[in-house]
Amino acid sequence: MVKIIKIAVDLQGADRAPTELADGAFAALRDNKDLFLYLCGDRALLEEYMKNKGYSSERAEFVDAPETITNNEDPAEAFRIKKNSSLVKGMELCKSDPEIEGFVSCGPTGAIFVSAMMQLGRMANVSPMLLVELKKTDGSPICIVDCGANVDCRAEKLVDFARMGIAYMKAVGISDPSVGLLSNGAEDRKGSAVVKKANELLRESGLRFLGNVEGNGILSGNADVIVCDGFSGNILLKTIEGSAKAVIAELREMSAASNTDNDEIIRKLYSKYDHNTQGGAVLLGTKLPIIKGHGAATAETVYNIIKAAYRLAENDLADKIKNEFAPRTAALV
Repeated sequence: MVKIIKIAVDLQGADRAPTELADGAFAALRDNKDLFLYLCGDRALLEEYMKNKGYSSERAEFVDAPETITNNEDPAEAFRIKKNSSLVKGMELCKSDPEIEGFVSCGPTGAIFVSAMMQLGRMANVSPMLLVELKKTDGSPICIVDCGANVDCRAEKLVDFARMGIAYMKAVGISDPSVGLLSNGAEDRKGSAVVKKANELLRESGLRFLGNVEGNGILSGNADVIVCDGFSGNILLKTIEGSAKAVIAELREMSAASNTDNDEIIRKLYSKYDHNTQGGAVLLGTKLPIIKGHGAATAETVYNIIKAAYRLAENDLADKIKNEFAPRTAALV
């Protein structure tokens, strides 16, 4: 019997209309026959749109949630007041239905974090953090943890982030992931007091820790998981994205000026760093993996973040995270 993977999708809170994002959701259903989606939004609007588009699927159910939480609202206040928002109703559904294995949204990060903490709670008593998967120069995957959820961290938290990053990399096919610690020098003595302490703890953890990694070696080094606090990780991520896009734009201009046809090369490069083609940021540490897409999401974005959530559920990410923390939990009993 084929296992059906159930995922809840928040279709509101992004810059574009929920109907456009729904196109991506139905494309995901078309390409994955064992996928079931709960589509959270204004049911009347979505059902009319689906009817006009000719969409039909027994593997989709609309969850009526006409309210929207925006970036301009205080996350905690919005969670308290907007109980009929697509974000809050979607999380509520995830809490009540144990068969749902992932939640995706392109809504405000702060509201997603608050709702996840209030309704889903933590997994293994760790601090939730954001993970982003990138591609190295050789095309292999690499992840950065944390990318913005925890601006200030104790060293012990960084070890927890490493464990969750390892579980994620195992879920995407890396059998024995290695860990690097972001610092301002490769030597163990470099870094802030927190980084130095984290270096010590990681060396004692039994994980495959390679040592400190500098920013210029992230995409070309051997580490599969890059560990840092959310402040440094967010800056690192945006610097990589911004630098890549600036170089690609310059290549495009130079190619056009020289009448050289490099469109295919440039397209492939751009797709590595364009947020619409990537899986989004993954919130780990709550009882359900959550994929956060960019606020400027398109139908393509939604298709790809659902695809990412599907892949993680198919490869039992939640169980892999539990397994990473099992030895530590047993040692404390």
